[in-house]
Amino acid sequence: MNEGIQRIGCILMASGLSQRYGKNKLLELLDGREIILHTADRLIEAGLQPLTVTRSPDIKVLLDREGIACVLHDGPLKSDTIHRGLENLPSDTAGFLFMPADQPLVRSESLRRMAVQFFRNPGRAVRLCFGQTPGSPVIFPVGCREDLMNYTGDRGGMEVIRERQIPCDGVQAEAAWELWDVDTPERMEQIRAAYGQKTDKEH
Repeated sequence: MNEGIQRIGCILMASGLSQRYGKNKLLELLDGREIILHTADRLIEAGLQPLTVTRSPDIKVLLDREGIACVLHDGPLKSDTIHRGLENLPSDTAGFLFMPADQPLVRSESLRRMAVQFFRNPGRAVRLCFGQTPGSPVIFPVGCREDLMNYTGDRGGMEVIRERQIPCDGVQAEAAWELWDVDTPERMEQIRAAYGQKTDKEH
């Protein structure tokens, strides 16, 4: 499976300004490790090879130190992040997974199940869900590349799926917290609590 999953281009989205958080949330520590590294760790455990796209020189320094591929850019829109990521993926990529960098509780097993679902029908998109709540990450079919490159908005690639009416399959997460992102300090405390509970169960 790892050989197949590596054919999915993985873009780790790390270009936000953390305005609601008040400082760079991706550098906040969770159990002594930066939030973005937790997210990257889960991608790597799943067999993916993340390419981070960021506007933060500090993030670039951190990921260079960790040996994780990273592209630094200055585009203000989400579409700019999408474009920089796609431009730097291998030409033989089978599909595109877009992963928010501030989602540290996503499970590697969920990512692997998303890949299995995608390869069953690579003409359909796949997104992680919990119950009736859709979330991230999302895998896009390779046929969406031109539309994603032409997209110029700030609402993310799901706009392309809606406009083109691309069918999308949901893969269920184990728990709601897999979909949580670090938008506010209050959410960060909830993530720390959930991480502690998850770690206790694993031990």
